[in-house]
Amino acid sequence: MPQYRVMETTAPEEAAESAKPAKPESEKVLRKKWRTSLDAGWTVIPSALIRGLPKLHIGAGELAVLIVLIDIWWAPDNLPWPSKKLMAERLGVSQKTIQRSLAALQREGLIVSEWRYRAGGGQTSNQYDLSPLVAKLEEIAATIKTADEEAKRLKRAATRPGLKAKAGVGGAAP
Repeated sequence: MPQYRVMETTAPEEAAESAKPAKPESEKVLRKKWRTSLDAGWTVIPSALIRGLPKLHIGAGELAVLIVLIDIWWAPDNLPWPSKKLMAERLGVSQKTIQRSLAALQREGLIVSEWRYRAGGGQTSNQYDLSPLVAKLEEIAATIKTADEEAKRLKRAATRPGLKAKAGVGGAAP
């Protein structure tokens, strides 16, 4: 069974107040939004994954499987290797549904499934490489950033009389 690491988000209560490290501002915001639900751990999901779903050509089932894999993938060099049974239990679906979703993610080139074997030679749960997903999300994030910058430039040009719009990324000025 895979091992999970739960991220500690607060220092132990018995520690002196002055010994507590300062929380980053982003963690304070997360705590304000999610309160004690973070005590069980938390996972970062890039917005590019949600916003880029149409470009990734996947549906809700595949997204759910990706979220389970991302939740288990804590260290960049330690790829996740949950069993299909575990993923099915977490999502409340059949193992066959998990197999179909994993196959779709592989067809779209978002994950690479790698076989793992026990010391005695028997096969165990697969390991999942998410680096192809990361590469595609970097492309999507860059596209989103460029579109946001272009929209900001156009808005500025539209709201400032006499300001000449400069040709930006993606074409000539209007």
